[in-house]
Amino acid sequence: MEDPFLACPETPFIHMEETDSTNAEAMRLAAQGDGGPLWVMANRQMAGRGRLGRQWISFDGNLHATLLITLHCEANEITQVSLLAGIALADAITAAAAEGMPPGLDDFRPILKWPNDLLIANAKCAGVLLETTSLSTGAFCGVLGFGVNIDTAPNIAGRPATCLKQRGLHTTSAELRTHLDRAVRRAFQTLSAPDGFSHLKQCWLDNSLRLGSPLTVTTDTEVCSGAFAGLDEDGALLLEGETGGLRRITFGDVSAAGNVV
Repeated sequence: MEDPFLACPETPFIHMEETDSTNAEAMRLAAQGDGGPLWVMANRQMAGRGRLGRQWISFDGNLHATLLITLHCEANEITQVSLLAGIALADAITAAAAEGMPPGLDDFRPILKWPNDLLIANAKCAGVLLETTSLSTGAFCGVLGFGVNIDTAPNIAGRPATCLKQRGLHTTSAELRTHLDRAVRRAFQTLSAPDGFSHLKQCWLDNSLRLGSPLTVTTDTEVCSGAFAGLDEDGALLLEGETGGLRRITFGDVSAAGNVV
């Protein structure tokens, strides 16, 4: 996959007080001919979105940022970008923690949960929403939306959430966006190298739930459970059943139980 940052030494960004959704704003810019790379940030989203049509609750002080990029890749490679975004998000938060974290907080470790959630201390702290549209050139317009609970976490029944401030990390959306831009650039450089996705996949696994963690996956048609068995060669989730067989999951809502680190 071609590195979308090759001709852009520094990623420009726009910052708004309020918008419906940074992903929606990036899509509107793309429809006007902007191919990025460009960051779209907002202090507040009035109609922020998560996966499966869920509302993303936006609070002042949290990060609401979308990266608009042109992806020169095959359609079956788009899922690689979603995993790439998760790696970059974990790297960015780890870099922010290295700068602004007091010593002695051993429970601070970002953990990736397939396909796009980031957990800290078994509670959701951040998420990624990748949306794409095809272009007449054969490439794809990609918008990578990042939501990070920096100062405030939502209170949603049955969905434990946390924020960086609760874990002892004090940073700002601007500082975190800078770390995230650097991390996304590094990840795309890795992906564009020979055998790049294999390296990224291993990096994702190094930052993921512990192998063997019990998972429940809800798809459009069923609910299935098993043990986390890693990722397939294309990034699909592998779930091990009670009889030892492996099942590929390419779409679904994943929940983890117990200690996942």
